[in-house]
Amino acid sequence: MTLEKRLILARQLRISVLIILAVSLAFDYFPRLTGGMIEPRIIYILLFLCFIGAVVAELLIPRKSERKVNVPLFEHDLFFILYVLAFVALYTVVGGQSQIGLTITHPVLWIFVVYAFVKWNIDRKQAKKEEEEHSQVNR
Repeated sequence: MTLEKRLILARQLRISVLIILAVSLAFDYFPRLTGGMIEPRIIYILLFLCFIGAVVAELLIPRKSERKVNVPLFEHDLFFILYVLAFVALYTVVGGQSQIGLTITHPVLWIFVVYAFVKWNIDRKQAKKEEEEHSQVNR
């Protein structure tokens, strides 16, 4: 599979994951939307499938010298975590209550936020370093 096709597939998978996450969290915070037909176990399964989809998308992103090609911030892990955090906050503010216990104060959520921020910062510094090395070679 060509690098371009892999990147397109990874982007499509990430968009699918974002949509499923938003809908799953809506069903979790507002179970009346489905008349109670979707139980917490199904929400766990959907969230787990989203996690697997995000991992597969990450593996599909082409790499250059063992480093991912530059991806914009909205495709970075930090965006995914902040996306989930934003929906949790939004659904809480509008009166929803999580059936599975995912709240804005949940420590695991904040561990992922810190992890994603650190990873984004490391990736950014590595890209900057490589850019500087590349510009020195071209002089």
